[in-house]
Amino acid sequence: MNAPVNNPSSKTDYLANAREGWGDALPDWVEILATEANRTSGAAVAQRLGYSPAVVSDVVRAKYKGAIGAVEQKVRGAFMGAVVICPVLDEIGRDRCLDEQKKKFSGTSAIRTRLFNACRHGCAHSRLTKTEETADA
Repeated sequence: MNAPVNNPSSKTDYLANAREGWGDALPDWVEILATEANRTSGAAVAQRLGYSPAVVSDVVRAKYKGAIGAVEQKVRGAFMGAVVICPVLDEIGRDRCLDEQKKKFSGTSAIRTRLFNACRHGCAHSRLTKTEETADA
């Protein structure tokens, strides 16, 4: 079992855990995730990404069983400057793009409505399945 590596202040060393979990195959984005978690905290990073601290820990340790590609895109957008061209908002972070796709319909503004429709009807950056596209409509 991989025990957390502790520094003198008893804080989890996410980068050491990432190196242990991933070995030589440590992806650049996981290294950035771990470095950011060391700089702030696992909880702060999790909140920024919209995931639980357990997800951050599992990804860092190469134990995550969920959609790791989605986590990767959130990290690349939030901490590595990855952007996409949104058909409604123009250039936005990849993490924001993924957040917009998750939102339910809200007719609070014309932009909100346009975003909802764009994410579900042909946007090249959408990760929504056909079932998700029609479920909220």
